[in-house]
Amino acid sequence: MQAGRGGRWQRLDAALCLPLCVTVALMGAVCTEVLCLLLWPAEPTQLPLALHLPLLLFLLANVLGNMGLFVTSSPSIKGVMLSGGAVGQGWEYCYTCQSHVPPRCHHCYTCNVCMLRRDHHCVLLGQCVGYHNYRYFLCLLLHSWVALLYASLLNADIFMAMLHEGVTLHSILLLLMPWLMLLTGQVSTLTFIYAFVADTCVVSFLFCSGFLFLHVLLSLRGQTIREWFGESRCYDLGWRRNLQEALGDRWHLVWLCPLLASPLPGDGVAFERRAPCTEPSTKPVVF
Repeated sequence: MQAGRGGRWQRLDAALCLPLCVTVALMGAVCTEVLCLLLWPAEPTQLPLALHLPLLLFLLANVLGNMGLFVTSSPSIKGVMLSGGAVGQGWEYCYTCQSHVPPRCHHCYTCNVCMLRRDHHCVLLGQCVGYHNYRYFLCLLLHSWVALLYASLLNADIFMAMLHEGVTLHSILLLLMPWLMLLTGQVSTLTFIYAFVADTCVVSFLFCSGFLFLHVLLSLRGQTIREWFGESRCYDLGWRRNLQEALGDRWHLVWLCPLLASPLPGDGVAFERRAPCTEPSTKPVVF
């Protein structure tokens, strides 16, 4: 029994670490390509590296710092004293964790544990977004959005070079399916790498834009994704209080540095509610 349980946890750890490793590898590829574009610019009129370096270091430090703190700050109920709650007070019983859990706390079947103020499971980083790490998640989204916008603008010369002969079938396939062009021998390995990373920057920027817009909206409304689907506004205390509840007392400064202290006003178990309010839908939502 113990051996079987150990094998299960090993598979679970591998499932959580693999997405993080892939994400870090893609980040490394984008950073390397951006550095190459700055060291060997296509246009001699481009700004010198010394003017780009402060912005690059600021974005890189914030992205890596928020990512590290997000992954290591688990919002799970492990080590949290859960007492005094009852099902009639909005508490529910989790049969997997064998514990009563407070409102806004839900079980993650990927992490195999209940999460305080659970929002969703981040597949790219292998961690749940919840009470203790929502600040780092939102700041990571913000700085990643700026970094990807910056990288996409730098890659504009790459797209122009691909389309220098006009909009042809070759250029369209190179932009949309660089793997196919490489496998069929239509482009060199170096051209494939530039095209693949440039496409990754643009697609990631669009994806990040949508997710950032959604979570900024949810933060201003004091909602999680589950509550948004359930059309619940029970915890909407006004945009300023909502940001304070999600990002801490220094919510207006947290984007400057992930190490900046910003204590959260609550404990992740009890939340102030507005009255009257409608309870979220009881329909199961899996994400």
